Amino acid sequence: MVVKSNLCYGIGFFCLPLLFASCVNHLADEGEQVEKGESIPLKFVGTIHESVQTRMTNNQFEERDEVGLFALAGNTTLQEERYADNLHFVRSSSGEFTSDVSVYYPDDGVTLSLIGYYPYQAQGIAMGESTLPVSVSDNQSVAANYAASDFLVATKEGLSASKEAVPLTFNHQFFRLKIALVAGENENIQELLSANPELSVSGFYTHGVFDLQEKKLVSLSDEKEMVPAGEWKVEGNRLVGKELILLPQETTSGYQYILLRVGGKSYTTFFPSSFLMASGKQRGLDITFVASEDILMSKVNGEIGEWQGAEVDEVASVTLHNYVDITKLAFDKSKVYKVLHDGKQVAEICKEYLVAPEVAAQAIVVYPMTKDGQVDLTQGKVAQLLGKEEPVHGGSVSWNKQDNTLTYVPGHLPVRKLVYVMADGKISFSVTSSDEVLAVMPLENVVRDVRGGVIRHYPLVKVATQYWMGSNWEATSYADGKMLAKLDSVSADNVGYFQTDGEHHFYTARVAEARNFLPADWRIPNWNDWNLLKTYVNDEAAVLKSGEWSIIKSDPVAPVTQLTGLNMAPVGMWVDPYQNLFAGKYVAYWTLDETNTQVDATVFCLISDKKNVEKANAGVENKAFAIRCIRK
Repeated sequence: MVVKSNLCYGIGFFCLPLLFASCVNHLADEGEQVEKGESIPLKFVGTIHESVQTRMTNNQFEERDEVGLFALAGNTTLQEERYADNLHFVRSSSGEFTSDVSVYYPDDGVTLSLIGYYPYQAQGIAMGESTLPVSVSDNQSVAANYAASDFLVATKEGLSASKEAVPLTFNHQFFRLKIALVAGENENIQELLSANPELSVSGFYTHGVFDLQEKKLVSLSDEKEMVPAGEWKVEGNRLVGKELILLPQETTSGYQYILLRVGGKSYTTFFPSSFLMASGKQRGLDITFVASEDILMSKVNGEIGEWQGAEVDEVASVTLHNYVDITKLAFDKSKVYKVLHDGKQVAEICKEYLVAPEVAAQAIVVYPMTKDGQVDLTQGKVAQLLGKEEPVHGGSVSWNKQDNTLTYVPGHLPVRKLVYVMADGKISFSVTSSDEVLAVMPLENVVRDVRGGVIRHYPLVKVATQYWMGSNWEATSYADGKMLAKLDSVSADNVGYFQTDGEHHFYTARVAEARNFLPADWRIPNWNDWNLLKTYVNDEAAVLKSGEWSIIKSDPVAPVTQLTGLNMAPVGMWVDPYQNLFAGKYVAYWTLDETNTQVDATVFCLISDKKNVEKANAGVENKAFAIRCIRK
């Protein structure tokens, strides 16, 4: 905690719903006494803006709750000098919020602005910044975790010295989901209660960065399976009582889901892409339960409490089956599917390009998981060699991570359409009635990036032992939401990006070197990464290229097959003073040097009339290139 010069020390209190008397003033040096009557203490009446009950008893804070407070003088902001910095208040057993620092109004008539937040963070906010890390717990069934997930902010501007208590209202900044189970036809609600259904929610980010000055989330990260708070109770023909605090964020169709376990059977309810999660709002999700049916119907209610809404979204939920039907996997949003059992990944299915002395073809390969939860790339099974009608399927693949090579054993089976995950974790293409098989669900494994309120999805592509984004990077801000400059010219020290009419993005070298530009699990490739890729595909540029390529001079355009799924289209590069140069003829990607901290003197390049992978001069003083990410 930091407070500015001239502070008088004492005890302040923050009482809800009574008085919040705190101390903000032209603050005196340590030990200096302020004569009685010289200063006017800052007083507050605190309330929580809530028309329906939340985790707080009677809409009040609870004992030992901790609140932080910033005071700003005049028209200053959080990024500037603060009158009082992250003052700490703790609610006592008597209902007061107490602090070891007392604060008074400035004695020179300057007005104050206050920013309060809950729960308190000791590290505060660095000078020149205005953001706090925030999060919601993945296990909100623990009361303390649920309470700490409820992030609140109160603001008040233009306060002049007054003996009257100033109202300070705390507002919820996150989103609350209330879940109910509705007894379907022939279902008994009391029997359903006795079964004690288990719920978990997956696919949502749990960590973020909140800008207290702007009062908004500016970035999100860390997806986790989440367990809701509350206990089931009967209300008419419904089980109610389960609720979850979530970070406001966009939903992706077929991605976020609720897993319901009843009587040893699992059901999955996907959230619709239209599901709105606005700050300070709450919605209800009604799931109609019929044990004998494979499909459960879910209804998303309109916003409740003071935010009444008329909209109703309906989604369908399905039971998990004891197999994956490969014919129903589209591989359009991603070339990788994760296979889940009770919310845990038990297998991975990839549409990938196999290259070995015995094979050169696209295939659908299924991998089991290791005991520590990693994909076991040494135990892959080939369900299908695409384009092959003869019985050559069912082979095995084993990858060497050290040299990125493949050992392939051909198969002798017809095309496999069904994949089974056995109870011991092994993969099989056929089962008997006595086999123990897991109930599973395939889910497209897309790369999701959320920053500055914008969500983008990138396909995930596996090539040998490497995992790549299947499209070029398109962010226009850093991971913390701070915007990049949109430029119109390049220089060696420029930091920003260029964007063509076709929405292609090119970045300067300083952006490529920034540590906080890409998601935590991703990086820009170095030449070792590119060379592993190049060697694996036998230096055939055709399997990397996609799109329409144009003749450069007179040589014909080289073949384009796109067999790897990497989708490297000829977007060109940005070169001053010519701007988007070589569109339709080149694509070049920033490449890091051996330190992985600076760009290399050369970049990875594909050229229209070249059959092989090329290098090009980076030229950081006048060039900007696209970015393609590889997983760490």
